Amino acid sequence: MSPHRIQDSVITAALDATDGNVRKVQKFSRHRNLNTLMIYDDNRGRDQGDVTDLLDEMF
Repeated sequence: MSPHRIQDSVITAALDATDGNVRKVQKFSRHRNLNTLMIYDDNRGRDQGDVTDLLDEMF
């Protein structure tokens, strides 16, 4: 466990708690670059798995 991992977990939890409101979490985390938060937001989703499931149903 490192400070960076704790920060990752807190930011991900904040995104979950705010239903993905990256603007609020940006202010909370003090990240200047919104693209950085989008990485956290993308990682908390299950988009790849959802698309895989959809494709699996087609075949």
